[in-house]
Amino acid sequence: MSPLCARFRRHRACLAVLVIFAGPGSANEASPEQPASADATPAGESTAARPAADGPRKPAVLSTPPSMLDDPAIGATLSPYLPSGRLGGGSLSDDFAPDPGAEPLWVLPDHVVPRTGGRPPGTDMARDRGYLDTPDSIAGVTREQIERDSARLYEGWGWEFCGPRPRGIPAPAPTSAAADSLPTELEAGGFSYRLDSEIIEVTGGVDVIRGDQRVQAPRLSYDRRGGDIVTTGETFIEYGGMRVLGDDAEINLNSKTGRIANARYRFSGAANLRGRADEAILDGPDRTRYRDISYTTCPPGSNAWSLRAGELTLDQASGQGVARNARLRIRGVPVLYTPYLTFPIDDRRKSGFLIPSFGSSDDNGAELITPYYWNIAPNMDATFFPRYMSERGTMLGGEFRYLTRNDAGIITAEVLPNDAKFDGEQPRAAVNIEQNGRFFDRWRTALDYSQVSDDRYLEDLGNNLDVTSTRFLEQRGDLTYAGDGWSLLTRVQTFQTVDREIRPQGRPYGRLPQLLLTTRPRLFGPGLVAGLNAEYNFFDHNHRVHGQRLSAEPTISWPLRRSYGHLIPSATAYISSYRLVEEEEGQPSDPGHVIPSVDIDGRLVFERSIDWLGESSLQTLEPRLFYLYTPYKDQSDTPVFDSSELNFSFSNLFRRNRFTGRDRIGDANQLTAGLTSRTMRASTGEELFRFSIGQIFYLADRRVQIRGDEETGDRSPYAGELAAKLFGDLSARASFEWDPELDEGEWRRRTVQLEYRDDEARIFNLAYRADDTTTPANRYEDTDMSFRLPVGERVEVVGRWLYSMLHDETMDAFAGIEYGKCCWKMRLVGRHFRRRPEDMASTSVMLQVELAGLGAIGNPVGKFLEREIYGYETD
Repeated sequence: MSPLCARFRRHRACLAVLVIFAGPGSANEASPEQPASADATPAGESTAARPAADGPRKPAVLSTPPSMLDDPAIGATLSPYLPSGRLGGGSLSDDFAPDPGAEPLWVLPDHVVPRTGGRPPGTDMARDRGYLDTPDSIAGVTREQIERDSARLYEGWGWEFCGPRPRGIPAPAPTSAAADSLPTELEAGGFSYRLDSEIIEVTGGVDVIRGDQRVQAPRLSYDRRGGDIVTTGETFIEYGGMRVLGDDAEINLNSKTGRIANARYRFSGAANLRGRADEAILDGPDRTRYRDISYTTCPPGSNAWSLRAGELTLDQASGQGVARNARLRIRGVPVLYTPYLTFPIDDRRKSGFLIPSFGSSDDNGAELITPYYWNIAPNMDATFFPRYMSERGTMLGGEFRYLTRNDAGIITAEVLPNDAKFDGEQPRAAVNIEQNGRFFDRWRTALDYSQVSDDRYLEDLGNNLDVTSTRFLEQRGDLTYAGDGWSLLTRVQTFQTVDREIRPQGRPYGRLPQLLLTTRPRLFGPGLVAGLNAEYNFFDHNHRVHGQRLSAEPTISWPLRRSYGHLIPSATAYISSYRLVEEEEGQPSDPGHVIPSVDIDGRLVFERSIDWLGESSLQTLEPRLFYLYTPYKDQSDTPVFDSSELNFSFSNLFRRNRFTGRDRIGDANQLTAGLTSRTMRASTGEELFRFSIGQIFYLADRRVQIRGDEETGDRSPYAGELAAKLFGDLSARASFEWDPELDEGEWRRRTVQLEYRDDEARIFNLAYRADDTTTPANRYEDTDMSFRLPVGERVEVVGRWLYSMLHDETMDAFAGIEYGKCCWKMRLVGRHFRRRPEDMASTSVMLQVELAGLGAIGNPVGKFLEREIYGYETD
């Protein structure tokens, strides 16, 4: 503790003398990469003497007096803190005399005191561009005179994000103690104290600290009773996550209120933002008001966008900003005026108009969407989005979301009363409802309901390949009860067919209802495991045979598992009974069957240590045999409600039934042989490489089929998979079906994918997919390439090309550029899109400008890229 603090502890205000020393020409300049510190360490001063930003201030330790004071070229300067005489002459009064042995107090001439602070990195924008500017005068807009000590606004506060704090970045911990319960530390070069009024007058490098509050000024008066501070000259104020630098302030430390003129401010914590104002008014610890203000979320050095307003209120408690007479400027150019504007300053929700989006396409013409957001309650909101299409008309749409203790749901609907390009006279509309809930611990609910007014709705008004290639819309509601070791699902499910090429007879069945009982496998006896699935359905259809089906599937197995493999014999019975309506002539109305099935699954695991690309690894060799026997049972008298043939793949080689559903049980007398080899990192077990291949050897013909003749071959094609992690950022996957007995087209189904990801957000996806095994209408062979490539710090290019080799047509292709960084981004994408190979392609252009902390203008390009480029995430 300094001698002065020791003498005046009885006044509960700690005062100290901070002396800064520097030699001639030793002003500490700020590094262009980092803001200069307000307490920059001058040359010649020990860094140990520099006070910590958040700790008690200590006097500088000087080993010897500065010889520069004896230089005759430097005129004599009187210390403003001494009664009279030159430094070293005269005497101090007893009250101010230093303790014996204390360090001498040196006061430097003003013209050799180092200028603290300096320029924050790349600060721009002396003024905005105006309507009267010429190309020559615009060149001078980008620089401004930086006021002294402005670096204090940024010292120690980074700018890792722009605008509201992202959810992935943790917020700083709040101050635990109340400010008025903490001691006040006061440092200055000189002071006077009035015992009667308890007012302290201080001058010379004044620094007042209480908790997370700080006030610095050349001169101030402090009322210890009420906590009022009145400053003179340049004043620096810090309240937690806010800093203000201005002139002649009035502040109350207890209520955290006050005012300051000619303010420059900086926020950190819930949001990163900065600006300047003619006057800043502190209404409390979380609310500030500004007059004639400039506001931006861009870091120092960027004037990408700014908001100028006659008055601005920033309320951190509610997370909202309110601007009046606001002008939005992009690169200094005014682009928008509004008399009243509200916007979020963190990630909390708020009612109001959202920034419009616009675009154009061949089918719909120019489009404009002006959404309005309604924050109904903390757990409930709605968005209304009228959509104007120059070629079709105006669509009205809305989305309602809710979240309760037991469930959550989203309801989306839209209607186009009069479509100028549609032949129908009725309004066109769509609705989608999604819900998931849990009630009374054991009950679960789920709802997924979609419906459109006509089968061309998605083609005309959808905007991506997934939506426009949809053939059926599901309408499903589930109610599940979870018991102790069992569950019961009750489901109602229908479908709307939106593919005009599907005949009424080919449309899927509805389940009105479905009851599914599932039991958890139970262990009993000498290691036996038993389970049961039982199901009741009423299948509904207007153009085909329909009716009831009751089925059960009991299973028993005896698993023998060891670290080196397993051996699992099991037995299953497939039991079904039908009650049919409108069955075909000559077919029974109550068919049924009981079909037994046995199988045995054996697998061994061999392992060894190897060196994989210079890394200690573990390699395995895993042979597997699977024998299945299911006797033949004629099932031609039972309809096909929900069965279909499984795709041939490596994982499906080891299934007990080659059909889905319960209407067809495939007869089998077969042996499956498979081999898998893995390479894993020894330290973590991470899989670096895997290759699997397998084949089925048939010991009897397969007579049960859904369509077509029985199969008589004695072996299946080969099925295989490959996955590899190459060079850390590059990975590969492949799957194939290879039939060596075919003369042509031995590779019947194949997929090859390459994926590249790195820490610099580079993405490259390359895929080849083909399937020659299905009906001609469902066959495909295409290549798919997509990428995201940053170019420098501000630019990245994106694109995708989906090409059908089967039809020799580009189905979907787009290319775009994203320009900007942190506080703003512009995304421009051009797209060439074809719904079907025989359709005419349409071309569209999407533009989005995103201003951090203010919103986005244009199409939601970010969401589009997340959907179209695998691995893409909006920053």
